[in-house]
Amino acid sequence: MSSLKTQKIFASVVVAVAASLAGNFIIASAVNDEVVVCANKSNGKLYYRQNKQCLGSETPLTLNSTGAAGAAGAAGAKGATGADGGYPSTVTVRDITVTYTLQALDAGILLLAKDGVTITLPTNSAVPIATGTRINVGNRKGPLLITPASGVTVNSASGSVAFDTGNFQFGTLIKIAPDDWFFMSSPDESP
Repeated sequence: MSSLKTQKIFASVVVAVAASLAGNFIIASAVNDEVVVCANKSNGKLYYRQNKQCLGSETPLTLNSTGAAGAAGAAGAKGATGADGGYPSTVTVRDITVTYTLQALDAGILLLAKDGVTITLPTNSAVPIATGTRINVGNRKGPLLITPASGVTVNSASGSVAFDTGNFQFGTLIKIAPDDWFFMSSPDESP
């Protein structure tokens, strides 16, 4: 053991012995190694033994001792499984007439138009609607026109899109970026 280490250990023991004589017990070690201090069984005085061997009249006290690592704790509980994706079994239907500007509350519902309706796609700054929102649209009779507000695009065009001719058609609007929409319409129509 180096003499500097021995001096640090000795200084720690001197502090401990002085504290124990005053009626208090405070110990601090200046090294990370195990230190053995011997306590006299009759009077409680502490002695440092460099060879870590206490006398028969002394009880050994080991300082800076590190025990074995404990067992790992049990794993936490598993979180709940999310609901299956897919289309809902029912859908809310809202009748719209003449002109209509999309709202955030239209997410996941069917906007059903009749007699020639124009739906306006608002800018994200005017009506914040989350990207990924899907809004279904349908018409009973007459044309249905989807018109983007200035600065909004639909299917990579700045102009309007519509169903082809005919009644009873269905389509879906999906917001793909803050001011960009995708419109998918069904080519099927009833006579």
